[in-house]
Amino acid sequence: MRRLVICSTCKFSPESKFAPDGRTGGEILIGHMREALAERPDVTLETQICMWNCARPCSVVMQDEERYSYITGGNAPTREQADAILTWFDAHGATETGEVPFKLWPQAMRGHFIARIPPVKS
Repeated sequence: MRRLVICSTCKFSPESKFAPDGRTGGEILIGHMREALAERPDVTLETQICMWNCARPCSVVMQDEERYSYITGGNAPTREQADAILTWFDAHGATETGEVPFKLWPQAMRGHFIARIPPVKS
């Protein structure tokens, strides 16, 4: 199982919880990710209320049962960021361990990683 989990309550910007349209940054990023994943049955999208990473919104977790999982923050609530997250996650899925060589990282993903979590072994 491979899934993305995005915080739905992450603020829109450092200055404002809500965008001019009343949505949070997390809600906006979730919308963009749903569009990006519309024809991608290989990745599940889930939402989570507050991931306790308020200092670095928007928070996204990239989970995998067989490889390292990653926690990211400071993701912009834009379609470009959603595409960069998905591009990185595709590179992740193409590896045996989930360790993506830095040279393959989209520029928009650099500086966003907070933690790497090993897979649960049975």
